[in-house]
This record gives sequence, C-alpha cells and structure tokens, in this order.
Amino acid sequence: MCKEPRPDAKSLLGQALKSLLEHKDLDRVTVTDIARTAGVTRQAFYYHFDDVRDCAIWVFETEISDHIYRHASYEAWAQGFDKLLAYLFEHRPQTKAVLASLELDRAERFFFRSLRVMMTAVVDDLDPHESLHDTDRTFLIDHYTLAVVGHLVHWLAQGMKDDPETLVGNIEFIMRGHVAESIARMNARRNNAG
Repeated sequence: MCKEPRPDAKSLLGQALKSLLEHKDLDRVTVTDIARTAGVTRQAFYYHFDDVRDCAIWVFETEISDHIYRHASYEAWAQGFDKLLAYLFEHRPQTKAVLASLELDRAERFFFRSLRVMMTAVVDDLDPHESLHDTDRTFLIDHYTLAVVGHLVHWLAQGMKDDPETLVGNIEFIMRGHVAESIARMNARRNNAG
C-alpha cells in the first residue's frame, strides 16, 4: 500500500499559520501557536523562519506564485488573475498585514517576477513559432507585465475597494487582441527595418 508523502516541516508550518488565521489576526498569532498547530517544535519553526511575519510572507508569496503559475496561459490568465484578486480580497486583513511587513519594492519585485511568468506564457501561446526577436519579446513581456502589476499595486494601495472581477474584466478587455497585435507590429517593424 502506497502512502502519500508527509509534507515537510516548512509546509506544515505554513498550513498551520493559514489555519490559525481563519480565526485569529496575524498580530495575535505566536510562534508557539504555529509550532503547536503544525505538530513541530519551536526550534523547527526557527530553522525555517525568523518570526511569524517571515512565515506569513513565505505563505503569501508561495500561494500567490502557485496560483499564478497554475493559470499561466493565454486562455486562463484572466480567470486566474480574477481568482487571485478574489483570494486577496477575501483575506484582506491577512493580505494587508503581510504587505505592511514587506517593503514596497520587495512586493513590487515579487509581483513583477510572478506575473512575468504568466505574461511570458501568454506571449508564448500567441507566438508559438517564436517569430519575435529576443529583445522585442523581452520588451513586450515586460510591458504587459508592468501594466498588470501597476493595476494590481494600485488596487492594493487603494485598499482593495474596487470589485476584483470588474478590474480584471477591464484589463482583459483592453489586452484582448493587443498582445497579438503588438507581436505582429513588432515583427513588421523589424522586417521593414531589415
């Protein structure tokens, strides 16, 4: 009989923190709470994390990254981005606490890195034969990534007041067709210049 592998201690600690956050604010969670819930020692906690906020940041970044990577395609990115914003909205107190723990530039770099994976998949789906020159591909991916990150950071800075579904719908509406058009225009410009 084959057993499922037991999650590692770091994952157990992350799951414990998420469980505790269902009924407790981040500021009220202690290392002892997390270790006890995870069934590990405090020393095991400190082997993986500096403090509760460090654990919360790891959970936040891991969950966001996993979510984005699961929806990294032209057809799925908007649905995935909508689910991501809905998740952040649903967990507003935890999201705000974690973001307050991060320096703004670290949060922006994290979102850029993660969403760039999604946008790379979108461009790859629309340009499967890799007709774009490498510098044009990089610029295009970065441009659309920055547009999405800008909206996300603005939405977070405004207290997540706007409906996530409306925001994503507007971004998708603007981008639908524009990425493919940008690929064609960049190829035409390079062909005309060559």
